[in-house]
Amino acid sequence: MAKMSWDKYISKYSNKTVAFSAPVGSTLPEGRAFDMNGRELPTPYSLFSEWCTSYLSGDWTITETRSSFIICTTDDKNTEIIQGEFNIIGLPKITKASKTTYPIDYSDSQYTALAGDLGYVL
Repeated sequence: MAKMSWDKYISKYSNKTVAFSAPVGSTLPEGRAFDMNGRELPTPYSLFSEWCTSYLSGDWTITETRSSFIICTTDDKNTEIIQGEFNIIGLPKITKASKTTYPIDYSDSQYTALAGDLGYVL
């Protein structure tokens, strides 16, 4: 299965999930609404979610919080994919999503690189 709704995923997996979090803004890079091919650019959160859709399999979910997002997965392969692309930058914390929520190195400054990976031309 692929991406699940947050509530359905949390009720199904509760404490059996690994989570990752990252601080992101809700706005696009300054002065940008479309890429050079006319494709509408997603917000940093939506871009990360799009990346997850392209690269993850199995059950996973993602939600946006006040100034960050949390992504959860129970699949070891997904965990490896996320850790391979985004470095863990601190100790895990206990959150409502998981007993193990790792902060990862994804921020607004990496928007351009991730967008390019997904075929946006900036």
